[in-house]
Amino acid sequence: MQKLKQIYKEMRDAEKKFLMDGKRTIAKYNIKTLSNMTIAGFVLGIIFLLFGFMIPEERYPSVAHLVYLGVIALFAVGSNLYRRKGKNSYKVVFLMCLAFELVTYAFVIAVDIFSHPGTPACFMQMIIIVFSATLFFSSRMQNIINEIFTIVFIFSALMVNVEEWMEVNARYDIFFAILGFGFATVLGYHFRLSQINNFTSKMRYKSLSMRDPLLENIYNKRGYEDAIDNYLVSKNPNVSCAFIVLDLNNFKHINDNYGHDMGDQILRCMSSTLLSLFRDSDIIGRFGGDEFIVLADGLCDEESVEKKCLYIAELIGRRAQETGAIKVFSSLGAVICEGQNVDFERLFELADEAMYEAKEMGRDADRFVLRRYTDSADHTFVKKKVDTDDDD
Repeated sequence: MQKLKQIYKEMRDAEKKFLMDGKRTIAKYNIKTLSNMTIAGFVLGIIFLLFGFMIPEERYPSVAHLVYLGVIALFAVGSNLYRRKGKNSYKVVFLMCLAFELVTYAFVIAVDIFSHPGTPACFMQMIIIVFSATLFFSSRMQNIINEIFTIVFIFSALMVNVEEWMEVNARYDIFFAILGFGFATVLGYHFRLSQINNFTSKMRYKSLSMRDPLLENIYNKRGYEDAIDNYLVSKNPNVSCAFIVLDLNNFKHINDNYGHDMGDQILRCMSSTLLSLFRDSDIIGRFGGDEFIVLADGLCDEESVEKKCLYIAELIGRRAQETGAIKVFSSLGAVICEGQNVDFERLFELADEAMYEAKEMGRDADRFVLRRYTDSADHTFVKKKVDTDDDD
């Protein structure tokens, strides 16, 4: 029993992480599944109508069948149009899939129980298994939905099949509804486990390709762009952060005069310094050469950003000097966003401009330029000269 509890807990933890980190993957998978499922359902519905003469008269397509065929056509068109646009909003896809599932369950109960009382139900068991093994909801939500509609189905069967000759049919429906629920629960568990393990493996390999192992595993260009994109998707239109671009002055001079090994030591010094000054939740990456970027979530106070930039430059200079190189100076460009809708290209453009403006102020000391984010070409900024040269 303890082993089962441990397995269940690990499954729940993995699922929570997947639901948090894999929203885009889930949305992309669900909209594709919904699109294919509704098209297939519509085609099967048409075939059902065309070959209706093969079904006993009392089971001939009813009004409920025709209404649902129209509904499934709307879902097929809507999901395919949304998919073609390349949009994968987790909330929108979730609501579309949930609506489709609820409508389908309601239709199944209407057809299986109310449209043809006294005849065995044939759709409920199949539908509950199909949904549990195709669309990805959290296991708790899917189980709640399955439980509610299974209970509704059972009570409906008992209410409608009240005649004595219908008792066997009611027992048949109840037995197979419970059996279907059991199969759906087991298959749903394995389906989610497979999806989670697949996502975890992909993310592991993706993480390795998005990190720089020589620089304390900070993000490379591909990695930080992906991380910042995900950050902005989750935070927009209310982003509050500081975005900093950092560049060493005359780094080529160090490589030429002290060798590339010394240059690599200084780059490692820069990455370790940035990692020590920011939180695990902040995004730190190497843009290229000796240029680094930092996105600090929630850091939007001008004075705090100024102090942080001062300390970054001062600490990098001190640690680099300890490696045996000459005193190095940094140029920093920082952009503050405070409760705004932010575009990454614009954010990077402003920070990069600020960093180059800091270089133009002189490369014989640590300097930075601080700006506030705006989506227009006209922007105000505050220049701050940072000088941590200390006569060493």
